[in-house]
Amino acid sequence: MERGRVGNVQLLRALAASSVLLSHAADVLIPDNDAWRAVPWTAGVDLFFVISGFVMMLLCDGQFGSPGIARHFLTRRIIRIVPSYWFFTALLAALLLIEPTVTRNTVLTAPIAISSFLFVPWPRTDGLLNPLLSQGWTLNYEAFFYGAFALALLARRGALLLAAGFVALVMAGPLIPDEWFAASFYADPIILEFLAGMGLAKLYLSGKRIGRLEAIALLALAVAVAVAASGWPETPIVIAFGIPALLLAAAAILHSEAGESGPLRRFGEALGDASYALYLSHPFVVNGIDRLLGAGAGALIVALAASIAFALIFHRYIEAPVTLWLNRRAGERPRPLDDVAP
Repeated sequence: MERGRVGNVQLLRALAASSVLLSHAADVLIPDNDAWRAVPWTAGVDLFFVISGFVMMLLCDGQFGSPGIARHFLTRRIIRIVPSYWFFTALLAALLLIEPTVTRNTVLTAPIAISSFLFVPWPRTDGLLNPLLSQGWTLNYEAFFYGAFALALLARRGALLLAAGFVALVMAGPLIPDEWFAASFYADPIILEFLAGMGLAKLYLSGKRIGRLEAIALLALAVAVAVAASGWPETPIVIAFGIPALLLAAAAILHSEAGESGPLRRFGEALGDASYALYLSHPFVVNGIDRLLGAGAGALIVALAASIAFALIFHRYIEAPVTLWLNRRAGERPRPLDDVAP
């Protein structure tokens, strides 16, 4: 099939970004004991990782070992994720210079600033391996995956080598000394979610499709796994959230798409296009609403609507034109699915 848009992938991206938005907005604007916060909204990150693995494999399957493919892949990935991330990172750094207490947990230091721009994990003053933009920890994993995937593209059996390398890294994780914080960070089992997405892509490319009942069964199984895992606090994230994310993605991607696109679907696809902008920008909007209106259900609704509106505008008038211009300058002709970032 033509590897343009795979319907429902944009909807999944919209769902993942909205889930993370709900998580962070609830943390700021809703009391700790509110039932709203009992939902594991942060699982949107795991869905993003599965989608990322799926899309990278879908774009590059059959091209492993081809001359120049690794360079083109990395160029398109850098153009896609770096400009917006650097923009919002620089914006936060400027705000911290003006008002150091603008965030709850982030202190601006030279090592944190430099490592943030380089997508390298570095311990903050609170001990977390998060960059200036706290949600940017996922970008550190994405950058690592893109780098590993680019190396894999150099070999004809690169996908298998990548899978073997990631599994070996995870297995070696418990043996890594604590002071090797970067290696320990990358050895987290969460990186297996990229492999799960790659496997889903191979299944999709093989022509596998499922009907409505099978899709519903996968969704029910995803919910069952998530509920069961919630009863075991020590359940690894890759199981508690990763498996449900894979099942949800499989249900959406392998199920035949609707023939017509109504207004709700078009909005979902537009939000999927703007999901990276939403992911990066929403803390600024949510914290701004908190300062203006304070906490509460009303403020939560305003923050959600304002975050989505800002992301849609930023993507259409800034992110998309800049990405297109940079691709043209680099001589790249990205396909629709290149527009994927966490």
